[in-house]
Amino acid sequence: MKTLQRILLLSLIGMAFGPARPGFAASTATVTVTDTMHRYPSPSGRYDVVFVPLEKDWTHVQKARPGIVRETTELYAVTLYPAKSNEPVNVMYFADEGAPPSPEAILQSLRWSPNEKYVFMPDKLKAHEGAHAFQVVAPLDRHQAWRLEADHVVWIDDALLVGDLNTKEMPGGVIEFNGAEGKAALLVEPDGEIGYQLQAVSGRTLVIKQFLNTLQSTKTTWDLFVPSCLELNLDTLKKRSTACK
Repeated sequence: MKTLQRILLLSLIGMAFGPARPGFAASTATVTVTDTMHRYPSPSGRYDVVFVPLEKDWTHVQKARPGIVRETTELYAVTLYPAKSNEPVNVMYFADEGAPPSPEAILQSLRWSPNEKYVFMPDKLKAHEGAHAFQVVAPLDRHQAWRLEADHVVWIDDALLVGDLNTKEMPGGVIEFNGAEGKAALLVEPDGEIGYQLQAVSGRTLVIKQFLNTLQSTKTTWDLFVPSCLELNLDTLKKRSTACK
């Protein structure tokens, strides 16, 4: 299993992983709730989400990464509060190009871990290029957040999520992110012209399916390709063949 913490590896596979802006990098005025700001409850009602519009100036611009994402602007400080409290526990910065989406649209995209210890938010929904997909992951007990590149993201437990990648830099890999450790790891990597993607999740077992990635050299070689599937146990990291579902 390869760790994604190394800066060199990150630059090679083009994953935007690492600490995002600390939870309270914005000014106090930016993240303070006023009586006129709408509070949206989390699914359990334990937390409220407040969308604070940000001024469009150079301090909120995120640079383009050619072939991966176009230049974006931080549009909202998505601020997380315990219910009935005006003391924020964390904040995520939603960035994209063009006009801001509605707070309700972003709220519907949030995915909370089973007991609402963490939440992730899809990011750069219009500005991404190709199959790149970006998430911001934030805990609800400390002022920290991470930017992660992953698609088809699923929570496994209150701190662990899994997702996959199908980009030029990583044409078919499956990753995990552990919020408690603040680390991402590559669970399954492409095997030449064969990539891997999540097909199903059951408890702590993943069903992963092969597919032909963009590295195919000659189409005729793969005309009779039949993808197979494997199960991966996240506790033991052991793999075994299984029927595709």
